[in-house]
Parts: sequence; C-alpha cells; structure tokens
Amino acid sequence: MKKKAAAGTVPFACALLLVLCAAAVGRAPSPAFAEDDYYAEITAEGGNELLGQLHDLITVTHTHYTTYPDCKNPDYVRRTDPGPNGELAEFYTQAELSSVWEKGIRGTWNREHVWCQSLSNGLWGESGGGSDLLHIRPTESSINSTRQNMKYGEVEGGSEAWTKDKQGARVALGGHFGGDTYEPIDSVKGDVARIVLYVYTHYNTFANVYGSTDGQGSRNYFGTLHFTDVVAAKTEESALAILLSWNSLDEVDALEQARNEAAEDIQGNRNPFVDHPEYAEAIWGEGGGGEEDAEVSAFRTAVSEIVTEGSLSQRLSSLNRAIRAYHVLNEEQKTSAASLIARLEEAIEAYNAAVHSYNLAADAADRAALGGAGVVLGGGQAPSGRQE
Repeated sequence: MKKKAAAGTVPFACALLLVLCAAAVGRAPSPAFAEDDYYAEITAEGGNELLGQLHDLITVTHTHYTTYPDCKNPDYVRRTDPGPNGELAEFYTQAELSSVWEKGIRGTWNREHVWCQSLSNGLWGESGGGSDLLHIRPTESSINSTRQNMKYGEVEGGSEAWTKDKQGARVALGGHFGGDTYEPIDSVKGDVARIVLYVYTHYNTFANVYGSTDGQGSRNYFGTLHFTDVVAAKTEESALAILLSWNSLDEVDALEQARNEAAEDIQGNRNPFVDHPEYAEAIWGEGGGGEEDAEVSAFRTAVSEIVTEGSLSQRLSSLNRAIRAYHVLNEEQKTSAASLIARLEEAIEAYNAAVHSYNLAADAADRAALGGAGVVLGGGQAPSGRQE
C-alpha cells in the first residue's frame, strides 16, 4: 500500500517518478558472487561502462576491510605474497624474506603503500585503501626507504635501488630512481600497474568511475584519485600510457594469482586486472573510454556530493543540487545515467524516511509548523519549519 508522504518530505514529481521507476527496474542487484563466476555479471565490453561495473563489483564484494596490523600478520602475508620456501616474496625483487615481523628493521620487511599515503589526496593512512591486502605489499625496509613517496615512471640513468640484509650488504636489485621518480625492474612493472589500476578503480567514489555504489566501505574511504597523483606524468593520458605499457610488458604471474585467491578468501574481493589484464586496454586503450556529456558529468558530480548524514537541511540542499542537475538532462542522457538516477532515488527515499522519523518524534507544535511544507523537485526550495 502506498503511504502518504510525511510532512516536509521530498515527493516524487510525476515526470521524475516515471524515470526513476524505469531506472529501478533495470538496476543491477548486488548478489554474493561465487568464486567460480566472480565476473558473471560483468556485461560491458569496454570503456566507461566496464570501468563502472568493475568498481561496483570490487566494492560490493569487498565485505571485510582488513586493518593495518593485519598487513603485518605473517599468516596473511605468507598467503598473499608466498615465497618459494614457505616464507614471503619481497615485492620489488620477489626475493624471499623471512615472514617474521621485526618492526621493519633493515634486512626485514615493511608495509609498502604502492599508491603512497601522501599521494592519496588524504584518502588513506592505515585504513580503507591504506590497509587493503590487494594494495599493501611487503617490501624490504631499505628499498622502502629509498622509494619513500616517489611517483612511478621511466627513469633515464638514475641510481640503483637495492634490498639489503641486516648487515647492510646488497642483496637484490629492485629498480632505479632519480628526479623524484621510481622505476621498478621489468618483471615487477606489471604488478605495479595492475595494483595502481585496482586502487584507482576501487577507491575513486562511484560517480568518478561511472559506477552506482561504493559497496560496504565507509564513505571516508572513497574520493577522487588521478593517475598523475602516483605516476610521474603531466597528463592522465601519458600516465595511462606508462601503466598500459607496463601491464603489457610484464604479464600476470603465479604470485599475483595466489595473491588474488588469498585476498578473496580474506576480504572478499579480487583485483580484476590480474584475472583479466585485457580489461585495462578495453577501458583506457584506444577506443575505450570516451568523453561524457557535460550535463551527465555535472549530474554525476552532484550525485556523488549528496549528503547522507548530518542535518536534514544539509541533506536536502545536496539533494536539490542533484535534482536540478537531473532536470537538465535530455532523455538520451537520462538513459545513460540510469544508475545515477537510481542512486538519487535511494537518497530521496532515505531523506523522506529521516524526515518521517523526525516528524514522529517532534512535538505537536513542530508538526504543525512542518505541515504541508515540501519541495518542488525542480525548484530546490527547502521546506519550512524546524527540521534539525
């Protein structure tokens, strides 16, 4: 039975309701993906549509967010980065190290943010992307200190970066550095590229990557990331050219596959660019992606900025911005933005429920003040009366 809208709620205008209902019918569910058909609901062949579907998949299935202490747990690390003799494989050289945690002293391993914390635009430190087992890698402490917060890229000449033993003797070459740029050895470049692509796809908020949900993670885990944040290049296109080149140069190996299996067992999701390295080219290579209409892009931004917590007036203000951006779209643009419209529908329903709960708790005078107040979806007028 259809309930009457509570006083102060945002009613559905007829035109918008028809579009929202149509969008809801086509909205993809978020089922638990079986291990043998993890990608069963990926239907896009490339471009922004594929990027959005992958974002939704890896965030919805990311059901357990590990902690930073988890990333130094030898039992976990032996599974995510197994060495040939049962210990762990150091990331930049793939040489075996003892899995015993010795607080990151020289000759032992530390926890490496492949996408450095200082380059994450404040999105992570020791939680969210900063403790994701598909991101954090065990790295010998000397080479970890050498890289520091350098961006990845191609180095002409430069200095050698070596892992060391506890006495300070060189053990294995892990790359070259110079001019604030770090270049891994060829056999690790693909690993780096596929981790960067995973982090970008996962931790950009859904609206930035053409998705429809950020899954079960905290809102604070998601934001805006650019490839130029972590790759030494002047443009996104040139940064992607490096990553796509590295992805092709260094093919997926057994170590990456083992990491995917272990990570799925522990936290629920996988790195799709390890299972399907061809996805990278399909999304960002020649013929992938494509420019989005400015109106859809503005609507995408407005939806991503909808406030779901805090005062009712703040929430309503953000909803009105998204609603105004919606009304600018033509019918073709509305079709392409169906997943965003579905998110707007959900946010409106949540706001209505919050106002209804407030009305039930308010005293008679407050309810009288709120009675009959509302908002025209295209107009953005805030309802009168006290709501916070």
